[in-house]
Amino acid sequence: MHIADLYFRGFTNHPDRLALTGEGGDFSYREAHALTQRIARRLREGGLTSGDRFAVLSPNTGPALLAMLGGLRAGLAWSNLNMRAAVPDILHILAAGRCSVLFFHEAAAGMLTAIREAVPTLREVVCIGGTDASAPSLAQWLGSTSDALLDHRVPEDAQGFQGATGGTTGRSKLTVGSHRSIATSVLAWATCLHFDEPPVNLAVAPITHAGGFVALGMGQFSGTTIMMGTPDVGQMIDIIGQQRVSVLFLPPTLIYMMLAHPKAASADFSSLRYLIAAASPFAPEKIIEAVGRLGPVVCQAFGQTESGFPTTFMSPREIALAVQEPALRHRLLSCGRPTAIVEAMAIMDDQGRLLAPGETGEVVLRGPTMMSGYLDDDAATAEISQFGWHHTGDVGRRDADGYFYITDRKRDLIISGGFNIFPFEVESALMKHPAVQDCAVIGVPDEKWGEAVKACVQLKPDAHAQADELIDWAKQQVGSMKAPKSIDFIASLPRSPVGKVLKRDLRAPYWQSMARGVG
Repeated sequence: MHIADLYFRGFTNHPDRLALTGEGGDFSYREAHALTQRIARRLREGGLTSGDRFAVLSPNTGPALLAMLGGLRAGLAWSNLNMRAAVPDILHILAAGRCSVLFFHEAAAGMLTAIREAVPTLREVVCIGGTDASAPSLAQWLGSTSDALLDHRVPEDAQGFQGATGGTTGRSKLTVGSHRSIATSVLAWATCLHFDEPPVNLAVAPITHAGGFVALGMGQFSGTTIMMGTPDVGQMIDIIGQQRVSVLFLPPTLIYMMLAHPKAASADFSSLRYLIAAASPFAPEKIIEAVGRLGPVVCQAFGQTESGFPTTFMSPREIALAVQEPALRHRLLSCGRPTAIVEAMAIMDDQGRLLAPGETGEVVLRGPTMMSGYLDDDAATAEISQFGWHHTGDVGRRDADGYFYITDRKRDLIISGGFNIFPFEVESALMKHPAVQDCAVIGVPDEKWGEAVKACVQLKPDAHAQADELIDWAKQQVGSMKAPKSIDFIASLPRSPVGKVLKRDLRAPYWQSMARGVG
C-alpha cells in the first residue's frame, strides 16, 4: 500500500470531512485528494519519476502536507527539510541529496538565491505559500492540470524517503528508505491509537519529521489536522480547548513548557485522548505531573529517521498504571514495547551478542521500516548494520516483560575516573527538583578524573535555586560519584530543529583547547 492511498482512506470514507485546517487554509478530504492528484500529475508530466527527489521547505501548513503527498504519489522520494535548520544544513541536504523539485513557503524566500546556486540538480521551484516573484505559485505551476485519478502504481520498493538525520553530532547524513517503509510506519498508528470518532490532531512539531508521520497517520482515521505554523505554547493551549483537540505530538521540552505555562492551570484539556511524547527522554517526575494535570492521556513512542516511527509505544493506560502503582513506577523510564511493524528488537553488546533481560547494551532493530542505508556513505552504512541488525546508537536494556529502556546515547557516555556515567540518570535526578524546568548533563575536562560531570540547568520561570543546592540534591539521588561537580544556569538549552538537545554545543567551549573531544 502507498502512503497516499492510506491517507486518503479519509476521502473514501468521509470525502467532505475537514482534512486540514489552520495555517494554509481549509481542505476537505475531497479537496485535498484533488490537489494531491494534480501535483502528482504535474510532476510526472514534467518528466519526473522514481529516482528523482523533492523537498518541501515550509512551516506547518496544509499545502505543505499536500505537496508531500503529491510528490510521493508521483513516485518521487521525499527529502525532508526543516525551516528552523541553519541555511548551510539546508543547502547540504538539497545538494548532497541531488534534489530535483523544491516546494517552498514565502518565509523561506530569502534562501532561494543560495539554494539555486548550491543545488544544480533543481528543475522545479514552486511557491506553495504566499507569493514570490522569482518562482511560480502553486496555482500558476499547476495551470490546467487535471485532478483525475493518476493511473500510476508506485513500486513499493522504490526509494520514497531520503531522510536527514538529526545532526546532533555534526552534519546530517541522508538515509534511503522505500515507499513501503513510509506507509508501514504510518500504518503502525492504527495499532497504537484507537478512536470512537474521527480525531482532531494539532500539528505543532514540524511535519517534516516525526510530527509528519503523526499527521499522515490521521487520514486512515478520517481525522482532521490543525496546522500550527509557529509554535506558541499559549496559543496551543487555547486551540486544544477551543477546537477539541484529541491528539497532540510534542517533544518533552514543549510539554514541560506547557505544564509551566500560566494558562495551564485553568485550561480545558478534556478533549485530549493522546499526548504523544517522543524525540528525547521524558523525565518521570514530569510524566507524573502531566498525568495529574491532563489525565490518563500521556503516551510515549520511539523512532529514528533511520528506523521509522513509531518502533515502540507505551499507551496512556500503561503510563497511568505506572503512575498509580509504586511497584510499576520504574516503567515511566521506558519508551514502551515494540510496535506491530517491528520484526525484532533486542539489546546487543559490542561483540554482536544478544543480551538477556536486565543487561545493558545497544538497542538494535530489524523490520520493514529500517533504511536501506546512508546515501553515498558505505562505511557509515556498514557500521550501523553490523551483525545483520540496525544499530540505533542508543544504550539501553529491556525487562522481563518486554519493555525497553533507553538509558543514553553511546556518544554521550561520560567516563570519570574509569567509571561509566550515563547523563540521563543524572538528568532524571535533577528534573525531580521543583525549580528545574529542563537540564542537560555533559562531561568536561578534568585533570584528575579525565572527565567531570557538569549540569546545564534551565530553571522554571520565577524559580530560584543555587548550584550547591542542586548538587546536594543530585547526590541524594544518584550518589557523589555521579552527581554534578559544577552547575551552569542557562536561559535555554540549545536544540536541533526537531527539539533534541545539542550537547556538542554545550561541550564545545570546554573541549576546544584540548587534544581530543568527547561525543
